[in-house]
Amino acid sequence: MSVLAGHVTATDDVLAFVRRPPIALPERLAQARKLLSEPRVQPFLEEAVHAPELRQGVLDLARVDVQDAPDNACATRAEQWMLTAQATWQESAAFLADIAWQARRDGRRLADEVSRETSHAVDPITARTRLHLLGLALRYDFRRAALEEAMLAHRGPWDVYSRALFAFALLGQSKARGLELMDEVLAAADDDTKVLHTLLHGLWLGDAVPGRLEHMMSILTRPPFRGRTDAVALFREAGILRETRCFGEALTTIDRALEMLPPGDPGVHDDLVRERALIITARDMYDLVRSGPN
Repeated sequence: MSVLAGHVTATDDVLAFVRRPPIALPERLAQARKLLSEPRVQPFLEEAVHAPELRQGVLDLARVDVQDAPDNACATRAEQWMLTAQATWQESAAFLADIAWQARRDGRRLADEVSRETSHAVDPITARTRLHLLGLALRYDFRRAALEEAMLAHRGPWDVYSRALFAFALLGQSKARGLELMDEVLAAADDDTKVLHTLLHGLWLGDAVPGRLEHMMSILTRPPFRGRTDAVALFREAGILRETRCFGEALTTIDRALEMLPPGDPGVHDDLVRERALIITARDMYDLVRSGPN
C-alpha cells in the first residue's frame, strides 16, 4: 500500500479505525477525537483518503475533525477536507449533510459561517462545498425562500445535489417548477440517498404540491428504501399513511422507524415520537367522528 509508506509506525490505531470504525456513536467519537489529537495523524489521513479501501473510514474521521472545529472555522475546515479528498458530489452531499445537521443540533449558525464567494477565482470543489453547506444549513432551518434566493445567486455550474437542494426550496414552497426540477434530478441522481431524502423533505413541506403523496410514495419505492431500514424514510411513509387514514399501517411503520433509528440522535427521535402521537390522535379523532353523537 504505497500511499501509506513512511507512516506505518504512526498508524496502527488509525488503520484499525478507518478499516472498521466502531458502530456505537459515543465510542466512535471518543476514538476519533483521541486519534485526531495525535500530531502525525493529519498528514497520514490526507494521503490515506486516496486509498479506496480506507477512504470512507478517513472521511468518518475527517467529519469529526470538522464538527469539532472552533466557532467560525467549521466551514473552512470542511472546504479543506473536500478539496484534499477531491470529493465527488455524492461524497460531498453525504459528508456535509452530517456536518450541517450536527451544527444545527449544537446551535451553531452555520449559514453565517459559509462564504458566499463562488466566483471563477474559487476552485470548483470549494465552490460546490460552499453551496452544499449553505443549502443544507438553510434546508435544516426550513428557510425555503432564503434557499431559493441563495441558489439563484450561485453562478454555477450546479451538480446534481445542488439541483436537489433547489428543488427542495421550490417544492417546500409548493411552486410548480419544483416538480419539473424534481423529475430532472431523479433522472440524473442514480438513486443517491441524500438526493432522495432532500426531495422527500421538500414534498413533505409542500402541502399544496399536486399529487404530493403519490410523488412521495414513488420515491419511497426506490431501491435505497426497499429494505425498510431507513428510519427517516419510514417516518415520511408513516406520515403519508396517517394523512390517508391508514392508521394501523402508520403505527406499524413509525414503530419500525423507532426500531431502525441509530442511537444518539435525540432530534430525530423526538420527530418520530411526535409523529406517533399525531397518528394516535388522528386515529382517535377519526373514530370519534365516525361513531357520531351518543
